[in-house]
Amino acid sequence: MRKLIGIVAVVLLGLGACVQEPSFSSTPAISFKSIQKITKTSNDGFGGTTKIDSVIMSINFQDAEGDLGLTEAQLKSDVKYKDFRNFEVAVMLQKNGVFIPITFTPALGGLMNFNFKPNQKSGPIEGSIDYSTQFVYAFYKGYSPQFTAKNDTLKFKIFIRDNAFNKSNTIETDPIIIFKD
Repeated sequence: MRKLIGIVAVVLLGLGACVQEPSFSSTPAISFKSIQKITKTSNDGFGGTTKIDSVIMSINFQDAEGDLGLTEAQLKSDVKYKDFRNFEVAVMLQKNGVFIPITFTPALGGLMNFNFKPNQKSGPIEGSIDYSTQFVYAFYKGYSPQFTAKNDTLKFKIFIRDNAFNKSNTIETDPIIIFKD
């Protein structure tokens, strides 16, 4: 019986040694996962209704240290994070078959204000991030004078930063049509 327990222990130790942590870069890496649009009707604030396109962008990420996201306490305690943005989204509008950048004020994206690893233990991390934004039909001109009333095609460029200010690669989403009939 002792011999059997010894053999089982050796086998379990051997199996445990086979599992290795993934080897990721210190610079975050992202890849495009998906984009979807959900159209809903809502009160327009003036006694009528309007349609709203919610666009949800999903990316995959990998990071060697897992230092993604910040808590409110970290933001308040460290001046280096003043005006820090760790999730950036640029909007591209298709005009005459070519995608041109559009500037939004305020810019899309912003701050992932939570730790992806609550224990804050350094180590590799991977997963996905979903980001959503809304386009309200009634206010389409407020987004950009280049928008038309119907059927604008957009795509988005996205990158992230880790807490050491390492900037990931930039990905582009697939195109999506907003303000569709």
